Amino acid sequence: MGVVDGQVIRGVVGIDGHDGTGKTTIAKNVAAQLGMSYLRPFGGSRGQELTRASESGDTAEVLRIGASALEHALESASHAGPAILDRSWMTVASLVDGKAFQDHWTLWIPTIVCWTDLPTTLARLAQRDEPEESLAAHRHYIARYKELAEANGCTVVDTSHASEEDSTAEMALAVLALLGNAAH
Repeated sequence: MGVVDGQVIRGVVGIDGHDGTGKTTIAKNVAAQLGMSYLRPFGGSRGQELTRASESGDTAEVLRIGASALEHALESASHAGPAILDRSWMTVASLVDGKAFQDHWTLWIPTIVCWTDLPTTLARLAQRDEPEESLAAHRHYIARYKELAEANGCTVVDTSHASEEDSTAEMALAVLALLGNAAH
């Protein structure tokens, strides 16, 4: 169960992590397998706006865009029923200073981290037609997501050496565990 300004969020789970972890594929698979909606809060222009704000160092704007995108996704989920979010609050947290995030963030959605090691991340990203990031950036985000998961008691699903099928099964169990805990 998550809390947004004191309001309980039920039936929504975020799957978050660095690029190349398999989170989008796994989030779509889990949503289909569990009969949940699949939502992508930072897709399209919202994601581009978030990236621009992050690159310019505008922490307040990163937090505003992130909260707005997630609030919109939660509004959609309130009409569509249980939902899997492909990225959640950890995406926002990964882009700003930890203290600034903790001091200003209020939108806590139950989230599971999809994680891979550096060699797997690089191999997967090499197969995409996207601009390359520096090795240092990948190291930073891989470590940052793991750090955020540990600091916030979030489950980590390591997809480094697992098949898509096995990773989906592990993630589905983690989602069901979170949803079961939210009922209590």
